[in-house]
Amino acid sequence: ETLGSVREVELRSALSVLGVHSSVLLGYRDSGMAGTEDNLHPSAFINTPESEVLERLVALIRKHRPQVVATMDLGGGYGHPDHIRASELTTQAFKTAGDPTFPSLSGEEPWTPNKLYYHVFPRSRMVQWFNYIKETNPSSEMADMDPNTIGTPDEDISTVLEVSPYMDQRLRAAEQHRSQQSPFTMLPRDLTNEALSKDFWVRAEPPWHGGEMETDFFTGL
Repeated sequence: ETLGSVREVELRSALSVLGVHSSVLLGYRDSGMAGTEDNLHPSAFINTPESEVLERLVALIRKHRPQVVATMDLGGGYGHPDHIRASELTTQAFKTAGDPTFPSLSGEEPWTPNKLYYHVFPRSRMVQWFNYIKETNPSSEMADMDPNTIGTPDEDISTVLEVSPYMDQRLRAAEQHRSQQSPFTMLPRDLTNEALSKDFWVRAEPPWHGGEMETDFFTGL
């Protein structure tokens, strides 16, 4: 029952490592993995009315007026119900925030961001990681996961961000989440460095239809 408080402390510690000075927590309870008892908890995020969450997300977009919105992919990264719902509702909020007929919680003016991105892992990389984990740690829960249901086909990736200068900082931030198992602890240093040197994204809005790959969220803005 104290896990929420623990995770909040871990998050704030990670944000400090990353130099992030502002964050907003909506206070919903972790719903747990699909099929677990936590799914039934009345305060679980997946049991919160969609309209309530959408209104709060729209209010945040209208307040901060971002050019770019980023969230998880619609599959939730690895199928976590909260990740899926966060992605779905963030996508709805992106499309709704500019609608003047949608109610404003505290008088915010409509605002339509320019771009929406989904964070993804290339399928080729996931196959590489999971093959290594299966060979070296076959008893791990991750060894039973099928990377072909997790990764995104490489050809669908629209945007690759070069973030190698921040690898050590990112690893230190991940280490702050002590109550969770990081896959990086199971990978050799070369695969960890490879994982943290680039970020992969799918541009959902405006839709990407192939062609030259982006290397910056703000390309064209």
